[in-house]
Amino acid sequence: MIDPIVAEIRATRERIAEESGCDIHAIAEATRKRQQASGVRTVSRPKRVSDSSLAKPVSVDSESVQSGTDASAPAAG
Repeated sequence: MIDPIVAEIRATRERIAEESGCDIHAIAEATRKRQQASGVRTVSRPKRVSDSSLAKPVSVDSESVQSGTDASAPAAG
């Protein structure tokens, strides 16, 4: 038995794809226009920051590399 709700969703998806020439960018643009026209408030999130920009730079001096110690660690004592 085919669920009528699933059938309706699939039919709507096919109609929207055909209207946009099966172009994902056109589908997304049409969706944004429908959302704006509806007047319903949508949630937008800030852009994600890449992980590489969060990494702290590490400075290593030649002495710590040769001895295998961490120069930034406090001396034991």
